[in-house]
Amino acid sequence: MKPRHTVLLMRGVSLAAIFAPLAWIAWAYTPAPLVGALGIAAALVSIRIGQAGEARYGRRVPVTEMLGLGRRGDRQMLLGGLAGYLMIVLFALAAWLAWRY
Repeated sequence: MKPRHTVLLMRGVSLAAIFAPLAWIAWAYTPAPLVGALGIAAALVSIRIGQAGEARYGRRVPVTEMLGLGRRGDRQMLLGGLAGYLMIVLFALAAWLAWRY
């Protein structure tokens, strides 16, 4: 196998190992852990894009500024800003689901 295919295979196995038990818990009991894990994934995407912005802008870019940069044409910053706000929504939803169920 090519190294790129090996990396993709390992990432897929890792994602399945993380999200399969959470999906089972969501199906059987409450979706709060699955929504929380998706919020963590969105946070990691946003942090990674903010760190990549350091190379372009000379500093780490906060989420609130990412949307402004995205509107000016930087698609990566737009994705990072949307991921940051998605993280907030997912964490709030996970908290509500944990309280509700």
